[in-house]
Amino acid sequence: MLQKKFFVTVVLITIFLELFTKAYAADEDKFRYPIYVGVMAGYGSTTWSVLVPSKHKASSALALSTPTSVTEGGATGGVFAGYEIIPQFAFEMNYTKYPQAVLHFSKKSLFFFRNNHKTQFTTNTESVGLLGKFMVIIPRTTVRAFSSVGIAGVHRADILTNQWRPSPTFNVGFNYNFTPHVMTEFAVNYTGGYGQSELTPTDDYIPFLYSVYLRLGYRF
Repeated sequence: MLQKKFFVTVVLITIFLELFTKAYAADEDKFRYPIYVGVMAGYGSTTWSVLVPSKHKASSALALSTPTSVTEGGATGGVFAGYEIIPQFAFEMNYTKYPQAVLHFSKKSLFFFRNNHKTQFTTNTESVGLLGKFMVIIPRTTVRAFSSVGIAGVHRADILTNQWRPSPTFNVGFNYNFTPHVMTEFAVNYTGGYGQSELTPTDDYIPFLYSVYLRLGYRF
């Protein structure tokens, strides 16, 4: 019985390797330029608005420490580069610049008294990511669905702080080769942030990031 199970296992592994080898050979012809670089653009947003109390929870006590309103979201852009080890997996790096966010505060807030009677400030956010990218080729096409996961360094810079923080980052989307050298991609990204309960939460908050983007790349 043990020998039979061993024989069946060997046969199944052999069949799997044969099918994988044939699929890889076909894919290798379609995606024979493994290194790629490019630019990306789309819509992105930070999440500073989560610090603003909802109308039914607003109070003078909360106005002391939290923003009263936030303006955020807009055009985002960046660059990327990657290397496909095989057509089903790649390592990728990217840089993304997010739109500025403007936070507004009450004249009764601690921010107002601590910052020369300012009632607002502008904050900048950018991220640098390193991801592993898993791709599945849609049959009879050169379109690939993919998901990627990795680590990003999120950078916040404004009058309150200038700091980097490591955060998880995720992408899902599709890519397509117009030619063996020219590729495009549509995807959605989420990058984690950081927040803690404190008297002035804006001091240490790192925004959670969302973006939808199109990318254009060159393979070589």
